[in-house]
Amino acid sequence: MERVVAYIDGYNLYFGLRSRGWKRYYWLNVQMMAGHLLKPAQSLVLTRYFTTIVKQPHDKRQRQAAYLEALQTLPDLTMHYGHYLASPVRCRNCGYT
Repeated sequence: MERVVAYIDGYNLYFGLRSRGWKRYYWLNVQMMAGHLLKPAQSLVLTRYFTTIVKQPHDKRQRQAAYLEALQTLPDLTMHYGHYLASPVRCRNCGYT
């Protein structure tokens, strides 16, 4: 049996669903989704979920907190927090944005 680790980019997932108008999937069980994408000889051993905390508005922050709390109840799921850059950053060495 091949062991698989799923990596989920929470922001890209959310904005992809939003761009399609698929609001009904906002409370998606990402671990179950990953499990359904496996081949017969594969086994999901870990799901890594990457996101950042929404700062404003307060109601969105509360909804996100509820969703992340629900995800944390899933077995074999780890949360990884980064930070969102609201404006572009330019590299001082090469000028890349």
